[in-house]
Formats: sequence, C-alpha cells, structure tokens
Amino acid sequence: MSRSFAPKVALAILLALAGNAVMAQPPQAAPTAQNARSLFLFVYRPGPSWRPGVPMREQDLRAHGAYHAQLVRDGRSVAGGGFVGMDGGMAIVRAADLAEAQAMLAADPAIVNGVFAADIRHWVPRFHSPAPLVEAAR
Repeated sequence: MSRSFAPKVALAILLALAGNAVMAQPPQAAPTAQNARSLFLFVYRPGPSWRPGVPMREQDLRAHGAYHAQLVRDGRSVAGGGFVGMDGGMAIVRAADLAEAQAMLAADPAIVNGVFAADIRHWVPRFHSPAPLVEAAR
C-alpha cells in the first residue's frame, strides 16, 4: 500500500464506522480525562519479516494481538484490526503526544519482530457518534 493511499484507506474505514449517527463536536468542549489525550492512527503494512504468500492470520501476530488487547484494557486504544481483503490494518490509539504514540508503536511486538511496519498519523476528529464503533451482535 503506498504511503499516500494508506491515510485515504484509514479515513474511509473511519467514516464507514461512524455510520449515519454523526453530530458535530462542540468547538469549545471542555477537556475530559478521556478526550484530553490526542488520537493517533497506526497504519500497519507488511514489514521485512512478513512471510510473502502466507495469509495474515498465519503470520506471527499473537503477541501483537495480546499487546493491543492490553492497550484496550488500559484505555489507550479505541479500536484496531486488519483490513478486509488486503494485508495490514490499523489502530486508533490515545496518547499525550506524538512521542508517546511513537513509543507505543515501537513497543508493539509486530514492529519489534518486523512482521509489520507502520506509519503514525495524528488525527483530530471533527465529528463523532455517541454509539460504539462496532455494535454488539444481535
């Protein structure tokens, strides 16, 4: 995936997740503990240790999954997962600043072992929905 295409894919995914229940975020909204931290996108792509021809579900990503599950439990990750129909994926994380986001990404086992490479994008949403990103199965 080219560097210019990755942010477009990430934006398309985020817009699709937002659905129809979109409302403008008040420009003067008082910071809360949850929104006082900035949002960053980690856009993952195959790295130097990626095994070509091997499906993503068969790559060495168990530790990566456990790491992101811990970020969710810690309230540092909003959402994450693989792209449908292509290798790679993305995560939306909370961090105080770019340096903290870079440290979080650098600690990701899939980055450490080279299965993934990734780009970081600082993201400032202008619209949001009060509904969860993914609704529970009915």
